[in-house]
Amino acid sequence: DQYRVEDQADVDLRALQVALAQKEEELRSRSQVIQRSLPRPAEINIVLRPPNTEPPLTELQKAEELIKQEMITMLHYDALHNPLETKRQANVLSQAHHMAYLEQKPYQTFTPQELTKAEELLKKEMDTVKQGMGHGDLSIESFTQVWEECLGQVLFLANQNRYTRANLASKKDRLESLEKRLEQNRSHMTKEAKRAAKMERKIKIITGGYQTRAQGVIKQLQDMHDQIEQARMELSTFKFLKEQEEAAIPRRIESLTEDVSRQMERERQLQKKYGELQRISEESNMSKA
Repeated sequence: DQYRVEDQADVDLRALQVALAQKEEELRSRSQVIQRSLPRPAEINIVLRPPNTEPPLTELQKAEELIKQEMITMLHYDALHNPLETKRQANVLSQAHHMAYLEQKPYQTFTPQELTKAEELLKKEMDTVKQGMGHGDLSIESFTQVWEECLGQVLFLANQNRYTRANLASKKDRLESLEKRLEQNRSHMTKEAKRAAKMERKIKIITGGYQTRAQGVIKQLQDMHDQIEQARMELSTFKFLKEQEEAAIPRRIESLTEDVSRQMERERQLQKKYGELQRISEESNMSKA
């Protein structure tokens, strides 16, 4: 309908959907760190080999340096467009530093088709390396071991605020690095302890009624359990007495039967003797008469 005026809410909704679609499209072209919200370093540590060295770099070393340069460029680009939460003054200086670096070495964007093709090539190369070196699925234990070995090869220099290779650091630098790590661990432990105590207080407030009710129910269950145990003990005792009585009944019946038989035999003997004595008494009385 040409005379129909579109509602402003529909216009705003369509504009929002277009903006979200553009944002999602842009996000798909960004690094996996941004897409997956992975942690990033607050400061970019640039450690590159000089291009002109003696002996000259091998082809593998040149490839490593190209990967490092591309990684550093991506770090600057991500830090410029998705800055970390830092102090305002430091953030302004950092933004200027990132812009100056990207002016010298611009960030190159790629189409989704190019990224898909690169991902396929990378996966193919990974499969080739796995087959060539006989690697299977890496377990978490093996991954942890490799990670710890690689982590042990780098060292953070607190006085220079950067990382370096452990074999290039002096004994003093290693000692300072270990002291700094110990201090960080203590600070982290204190922070986590305060956080845990705060959460514990909060949980106690939220679940206080449930805990009181649970304690009452637990006491009732304990009392009922004690009563059941007492009843079970009494039942076991009476069962034992019943078995004893059932085992003694035949002997008692036999004993009583024998007693009755003896008593009947004795009464019979006494009746017989009484009859004889009565007969003798009658005969004596008749002879006297």
